[in-house]
Amino acid sequence: MKRVVITGIGILSPNASSVKEFTEALKLGKSGIQFIPELKKLGFRCQVGGICKLDEHNLLKKYPHFNFPYISRSTKLLIQAADEAITNSKLDIKEFEFADIIIGSSISSADLWGDKIIDYTNNLKHLKLGSTAFEQIITSSPASILSGILGTKSRVISNSLACASSTESIIEGYRRIKNSENKLIIAGGVEPYSKYYWATMDAMKITNPNHNNNPEKASRPMSGSARGFIPAEGAAVVILEEYEQAKNRNAKIYAEIIGEHINCGGQQNGGSMTNSNFEEVKNCIKASIVKSKIDPEQINYISGHLTGTKADPSEIKAWKDSLNIKMDYFPYINSTKSLIGHSMGACGAIEIIATILQMHNNFIHPSLNCEDLESEISKTIPMSKIPQKTTENIKINYAISANFGSGDHNTCIVLKNLYE
Repeated sequence: MKRVVITGIGILSPNASSVKEFTEALKLGKSGIQFIPELKKLGFRCQVGGICKLDEHNLLKKYPHFNFPYISRSTKLLIQAADEAITNSKLDIKEFEFADIIIGSSISSADLWGDKIIDYTNNLKHLKLGSTAFEQIITSSPASILSGILGTKSRVISNSLACASSTESIIEGYRRIKNSENKLIIAGGVEPYSKYYWATMDAMKITNPNHNNNPEKASRPMSGSARGFIPAEGAAVVILEEYEQAKNRNAKIYAEIIGEHINCGGQQNGGSMTNSNFEEVKNCIKASIVKSKIDPEQINYISGHLTGTKADPSEIKAWKDSLNIKMDYFPYINSTKSLIGHSMGACGAIEIIATILQMHNNFIHPSLNCEDLESEISKTIPMSKIPQKTTENIKINYAISANFGSGDHNTCIVLKNLYE
């Protein structure tokens, strides 16, 4: 069977605008959560979030034909992340001619609906939208525009499984290389800031309203005082490549994917559109480990989905039950969302890149704001396995990352460190 490796990574997150910046931000435990005046003006309960610094000037300078009258923030975020991933893969753009593109998102280009389409339509100005508005608001637009920039002639896939979207994209890319003639795939996810999208979460009262005056303390996964997640935007892209091809061109290999699984809880046995079927979460984790052909004791690090909601204790229990190992062997676990918030459809790809950077640089970033560890979590795993500050000089040979999306969707990936 063919092996699949990651040979390029690109990221745009609330605390960093490049892989280099993101590495440093993770090491420092730097928060990217900020106060957003617009949300206060609109009367939001939660007035903080994660916003990226998008370099539109350089983006348009590099891709001048990209300057449409209307273009979604999703597309801009995605292109910036993809450009970095392609650059550090050391592949020429021409080599992507027959590469698949698989991009996950919760709302894709829907930010344009609220910002332009609805306003223009309600004010009798829809004819002024012009001829490009339609092509910008369709779900496939970000991935399709990326395809146009690269001139790809293979499949372009836009998928949506809420918070599991970009993890599923990477898994789908992995499977296509492993089980077909594909040798190169671009996969990842993107999620834009949209006050209209975030309003629905604020209305559900699932975001934290208690730290508007102290944004860096707002995202509190695994904390006893957590009161909801913090919404964020972001984009992350990985280049997936068949191992022999990557080896033959002497590519830098960031990690090998050795196991994965996708399943659905069917909204049964406690599962719903907003809750996970606990047994199927465990089955997803277990299946990915079985496919990886390693023992659970070999896993050194877990990148949890952990959001700062009431689901955190259940997730920790799922990890403990699924690994089924002695407490002394339980891996380190943290939540990248504690630094950057919850970027929904992009979170999985962002967390995969965070995992890779920790593997390569022999550290584990702190899980912020959980010094008051939730009581059930403290009974389930040792607190020493949840780093409160950066853990240095630690070798991560095997890591596992999981994401669970609304609709009772589960995804899990196991990575092997090939970097010496």
